[in-house]
Amino acid sequence: MTESTGNSSDALNSSCYSKVEVNVMARRWAILCALLCLGLFGCKAKSAAETKIPQEEVDRKNPIESNPASIGEGKRLYGATDCALCHGKDGDGKGVLAKDINMNVRDWRKPESLAHFTDGELSYLILKGKGRMPAYDGRETPEQVWQIVNYIRAMLASGDTPKS
Repeated sequence: MTESTGNSSDALNSSCYSKVEVNVMARRWAILCALLCLGLFGCKAKSAAETKIPQEEVDRKNPIESNPASIGEGKRLYGATDCALCHGKDGDGKGVLAKDINMNVRDWRKPESLAHFTDGELSYLILKGKGRMPAYDGRETPEQVWQIVNYIRAMLASGDTPKS
């Protein structure tokens, strides 16, 4: 028979939760916190006039070369800035939040989804937000946003080249 020493580590060692259960609970808390943050800060709908993209931004060229390094960093940022919560881990538009709050999010892997956007437009939308999408201006540097744009472009499932 083992005697308890009264240490908090004894409680942890005899915990009835498995590592899998702890991981599931941690994920649920993370999703709940993300939903709360988006609900408080990022889900204010903007009118169409507020999301009109200035021609200067439409014409803006991506100053960051699309290469494996910038795409890799864009992928990291895409996951770190919560893009995947709505747009899906792989850009399929089926992220957890998109499903939960009935958002119609584009599938970035399809050429027709990106064909209507220049890099400048994508950058502008990431920085300023649109509809329920929060603005990332001030959260990400312009260089980081351009890297995310490079990653979004790299998601294309086919070899079609949308306008850039």
